[in-house]
Amino acid sequence: MKRNRIKKWRSKIVAALMIMIFAIPTPGLKTYAEEREVLKDDAATTIVATYNSQVQPLTTMTDCEIVLAFTGNGLEMTFSTTSFKTSSVIGVKDIKVQQKMWYGWKTVMTSSGAENYDKDIFLGELTYPDAVNGKTYRVTCVHYANHDAYEEVENDTGAFKFIY
Repeated sequence: MKRNRIKKWRSKIVAALMIMIFAIPTPGLKTYAEEREVLKDDAATTIVATYNSQVQPLTTMTDCEIVLAFTGNGLEMTFSTTSFKTSSVIGVKDIKVQQKMWYGWKTVMTSSGAENYDKDIFLGELTYPDAVNGKTYRVTCVHYANHDAYEEVENDTGAFKFIY
């Protein structure tokens, strides 16, 4: 009987010590990544991330989105780009609306995009009024920002069917 009490008491002490050890704050761990392009034999491009504690600058963009809505006005698109801190320039460029054809993707609309200066967010809207009900589309663009260094991120919605 006494041994069971001692075992229970010991396990409670060990549990309390473990909680104390894990509850002690530790300095934040930072990991930086460097992206490099590597060409394969078939000319396809892949990105290899190399981890290095000395690589600068940090990534500035936090959220890059394309939101789509099918309305009576056509295909309505909203583009957003946000950054951790105020960027000297932030925006979206090289916007393409593409329609799926039997031979591949046909670009049906393009836009050079837009940008904001000395902001931490960019929001833009675009409408493709000639979208055909039942057809498959995709939208691509390049989000960019410049805080400590200029950075770009390509975005692609993938294929979706326009149904209104």
